[in-house]
Amino acid sequence: MSKIYSIKCSNCSAPLSLMGGGRIQTVTCAYCKSVLDLNDNYKVLSNFKKYQEENKLPFEIGMKGTLKSIEYTIIGRVTYREVEPPFSEWSDFLLFSPLYGYAYLTYEEGHLIYSQRDRYFPNIEWNEITAKYLIHVNDKKFEPYDHYSAKVVYAEGELTWVAKKGDNTSFIDLIAPPFGISAEKTKDEIEFYKTEYLEASMVYDAFSIEEDKRIFNDEFHPLKPFNRPILKSLSKISFWVMIIIALLFLGIGFDGLGRTIKTFNADNSKVYQEKFILTSNTYLSSLKLRSSSHKTLSNFTVQIYKKKHLIFSLNGKNAYRFQESSTAVETTFNQWDKDAKAVNIYLKLNALGEYTITVKPIDNALSSNIKITIYEQDARLNYFQLFFLLLLISFFMYKFFKSRYQSKLENERGIYYD
Repeated sequence: MSKIYSIKCSNCSAPLSLMGGGRIQTVTCAYCKSVLDLNDNYKVLSNFKKYQEENKLPFEIGMKGTLKSIEYTIIGRVTYREVEPPFSEWSDFLLFSPLYGYAYLTYEEGHLIYSQRDRYFPNIEWNEITAKYLIHVNDKKFEPYDHYSAKVVYAEGELTWVAKKGDNTSFIDLIAPPFGISAEKTKDEIEFYKTEYLEASMVYDAFSIEEDKRIFNDEFHPLKPFNRPILKSLSKISFWVMIIIALLFLGIGFDGLGRTIKTFNADNSKVYQEKFILTSNTYLSSLKLRSSSHKTLSNFTVQIYKKKHLIFSLNGKNAYRFQESSTAVETTFNQWDKDAKAVNIYLKLNALGEYTITVKPIDNALSSNIKITIYEQDARLNYFQLFFLLLLISFFMYKFFKSRYQSKLENERGIYYD
C-alpha cells in the first residue's frame, strides 16, 4: 500500500497530498492551479488557472479502479490540444499502482485508451518511422497512421514529468487495432507507449462512474477495431454454406431438373380426362398450369386420381392433397396470387404407375383455355435459392461494412513525410 504525504502549496499555502510514489516530479495545486517542482523546493513552474474546459470529464483525481487486473489510482491529468486543425483535445490521466507502477488512461470524447511505457521499440530514427510500411513490435505488426503536434493546455495533480503550459510534443501514432504504439517526442527525449483501445462501459464500471456521467462515442477511432462479431461469424458460415449449396445445385441440376411425362390443353367446352404414368418418385412431381388470364386460370377444377381414389384437387379457391389410403385432408395448399396467369404445384406422389387427371370447367359460358404440364423428378430448389440469397446478402453486408471501415480508416489517415 502506498504512503500519502502532505505538503503546502508554495503559492497559496493550501495543503496538498502526494500519492504517486518516488518518480513524481511535479504536483499541481488543486486550489490555485500552480505547478510546483518537487525537485526545486516547490518552485512554481506554471499556472493553469485560466483554463476552462467545455465539458466535465467523467474521471477525477483520486478515483480508484482496476484495469488489466491491476488496481490503479488516478493521481494526475494532462490535457493536450492539437496545434493545427481540427484542434482535437484529449486528456491523459496518470494511473499509479504501488506494485506495478505507472500507466495512462486517455480520454478523448468518449473514447478510452490504456497505455504503458514500451521499451522494445526498434532502434529507428524519428523521421524514419513514418516512412516504414509496417513496424514489428512485441510480435505485432504496427502501421504508421498519423503524425501531429499538440501543446499542453492543462495539468492537474501529480506527474512524473514537468508539464508546463504551452509545452509542445510531437506524436506519431502506429496502429494494429485494438492495439497501438504512441511515439512521443519533446525537445528533451523520445518515448514510446503501447496502447490499447478499451470498451468504455468496462472502464466506467471499473472506476464506478455514475451512469449520468458516462459518455459514450460510437464514432470512428483508428484504434477502435472493426467489431461486428455476429455478422463476421455469419459471413464466414455463409461462405462455406454457399459452397455446399452450389455443389448441391450442381448435383441436383443433373438429376432433378424434371422430366415431362404429360402435356395437354383443355378448354371450357367439356371435361377432359387424361392418363399419365409415373416412373420415378425421386424428388417431387409437379403440375404446371398456364392460361391467358387469372380469370380463365381460375375457371377450372383439376383433380388427380390413383385407381379411382382422389389424390389431389385444385381450383381457383382451394387446393388439397389427400392421403392415398383415405379421404382425410393431409395438406391445404396456399391459393395462388390473385393476378397470376400461371401456377406451379409440387406434389409428392409415392406410388409409381398409372394416374388419371381430370380438368372440369366451372363456368361453361366463360371462354377459357388452359395448358397443363406434368413433370416427374422435379427438385424444388426454391427454398435453396432463397436461403442462398440470404446467405449471399449477409456475406456481402459484412464485406460492405468492413470496406466502409477501411475507407474511413484511409480517409482519416494523417501521415505526412518530413
